[in-house]
Amino acid sequence: MSLQKKPKISVQTIRRLPQYLRIFYNFHAYGRELISSTDLAQQTHLLPIVIKKDLQAVGAPSKRRAGFKVAGTINVIEQFLGWNNLNKAFLIGVGHLGAALLGFGGFKNHGLEIVAAFDTEPDKVGQTIHGVPVYHTAQLTSIIEKQNLKIAVLTLPSSAAQGVTDTLISAGIKAIWNFAPVNLKVPADVVVQKEDISSGLAELCAKLKSK
Repeated sequence: MSLQKKPKISVQTIRRLPQYLRIFYNFHAYGRELISSTDLAQQTHLLPIVIKKDLQAVGAPSKRRAGFKVAGTINVIEQFLGWNNLNKAFLIGVGHLGAALLGFGGFKNHGLEIVAAFDTEPDKVGQTIHGVPVYHTAQLTSIIEKQNLKIAVLTLPSSAAQGVTDTLISAGIKAIWNFAPVNLKVPADVVVQKEDISSGLAELCAKLKSK
């Protein structure tokens, strides 16, 4: 799931890559060897020039006037996103959202495997949820070091998120996927991806209201 350092590639391009990849997977399943940016535009509702720039930015192989090579483009996008390597991660906060994420099997297809979870609730610690063992949060540092984990998934209340984050940083964690409704303070060498559910809901409601 870690990204290669390509400073000229925008966040918007990176966010569109999974969409392209799903389309290339489908065409590959039907035996297509080439797909044009026009075909992709019909599937994505994006401008062909935007698609061309996005795919050229990650080095997608193409054939002049014929389109992008399907198998080769799948390979370069997977490599860029790190989805061809399985990264082991852990989750902190086994509430409703945390438990739901533990039960989502699709993460492995995107280069992420959650191998441990942490909580403080006695009825959860020592249990196995969707095949993932749940440890007490007090064991964080020892489990992280023992299993050499580098990616944390936070599904905590905002009041607990920063304190746990400080512990993670001390333990050497370099990537945090944050579902807590708070902006985390981290050193420059720690990557944080925030998933703001309230912002997504606000955008959805605004779009619905405008119809």
